[in-house]
Amino acid sequence: MHYIKSSWFFLGCVMSLHSVNSSPSMRSFEDGIATKSVIAVPSSIVVPLAIQADDPTHFDSYVKYLLSIKNGMSSIKVEKVSFSVNKNGSSNQTFIRNGFLVTRPDALGTVIICHGYTQSKHESFFFRALFSHFNVLAFDFRAHGDLTDNQHSTIGQDELHDVYGAVQFVKNSPIFLGKPVIGLGFSMGAVALLLAQAHYGNLFEMLILDTPFDSSNECMGRRIDEMLSYKLLPGKKLIKGAIMKALYNPRLQAVAKPIFQWASGLDPNLVRTQFVPVIPIDMASKITVPCFFVSCECDTKVTVASVKRLYDAVRSPFKRLWITQGMRHCGSCLAQPELYFYKVNKFIKKCLNKQWKNPSKIIDNRVAIHAG
Repeated sequence: MHYIKSSWFFLGCVMSLHSVNSSPSMRSFEDGIATKSVIAVPSSIVVPLAIQADDPTHFDSYVKYLLSIKNGMSSIKVEKVSFSVNKNGSSNQTFIRNGFLVTRPDALGTVIICHGYTQSKHESFFFRALFSHFNVLAFDFRAHGDLTDNQHSTIGQDELHDVYGAVQFVKNSPIFLGKPVIGLGFSMGAVALLLAQAHYGNLFEMLILDTPFDSSNECMGRRIDEMLSYKLLPGKKLIKGAIMKALYNPRLQAVAKPIFQWASGLDPNLVRTQFVPVIPIDMASKITVPCFFVSCECDTKVTVASVKRLYDAVRSPFKRLWITQGMRHCGSCLAQPELYFYKVNKFIKKCLNKQWKNPSKIIDNRVAIHAG
């Protein structure tokens, strides 16, 4: 018989869907993170959690847990919402963005989740599982998901206006007044959060940034170097320069698409895309709210070094960089779901309490996994 700690990530997943009867408070929030229970499961079991019938104590706690979920099912509300966003900073034209919203009685705040390139609100809304004590809004960026006519993705640059529209929707709703707004973003979504906070200011109380790139130029240039390194070609610097010029030339967008896909591994044919330089590192010094950065060891699209440059550049009073054993782009949550849930919520707790000792810290879990 092996003993495993119960997965607080999946507990969060269930609780996000079915809030418990008691009103959440900062005390219960802290207790939920601090508590760790042990459940016995046979080593051969591969289906979801199985409890032996001859262990009444553990089985009874499991039954009570299920009943608490059932009794709390009516305490949350899930709805579709829409809001308008500006096309860019120099036009009065607007788009309508659609989203999903979860509201909970006595929520501690609202988390706005921003998806990555070629994704949508349908994928990002799953991460409400992390925030059982918060309202959660997930929405489609321009050219993604619903309502995409006459829109183009800029992979973060103009998407900052989508973020601003989402924040205004939350802050102008009476039920959210006076409560903190938290941003969680993945890749392009993390970049859009950072750029929006830097451009508009005073949007978020804290940011959780999973694998943001520091510069599209640097990321694409590095990938092109790597791809060309396998070719015995003369004049590689000239080839790289020509590729980068073609990428950002409006007249050569048809040529730019296969170049982008070849270098990045992302398919721009899934989303109408206008390639422009996106360089959040130039705006990072304007970020003065707490930030939690996440990076994967084996991410070939956005390296640990790229995320660390952003971490170093922000002027946050409290910041963390967590480097994980993730094997793919934005793969930290998949690689270590329980630890991801714990660390994200621990960061939020410290920010809400304004209780932190070290203003900056890098937690490198590439060698050893711990819950520090």
